[in-house]
Amino acid sequence: MKVALVVAALSLVQPVHSWYPFECCSDQDCEPISDAVEVPGGYQTHGIFVPMAKVRPSQDGRYHWCHRGGTVFCFFAPLAG
Repeated sequence: MKVALVVAALSLVQPVHSWYPFECCSDQDCEPISDAVEVPGGYQTHGIFVPMAKVRPSQDGRYHWCHRGGTVFCFFAPLAG
């Protein structure tokens, strides 16, 4: 019974977007965004250019980024198959 309660409690603190890869800050600096614009060679968001080399397919069809300050570690976009 106690084990079941602990497991249930831990499941409540799981990150909402647990699909973010560990190398992208392990869910600590990642969040969905809505104001990304595709530009030649990548994306522009929050006044920051994200080169296509950092763009990965989004698993939920939305834009997300993992960043700290002006450094973007990973960027997720709803890419066509």
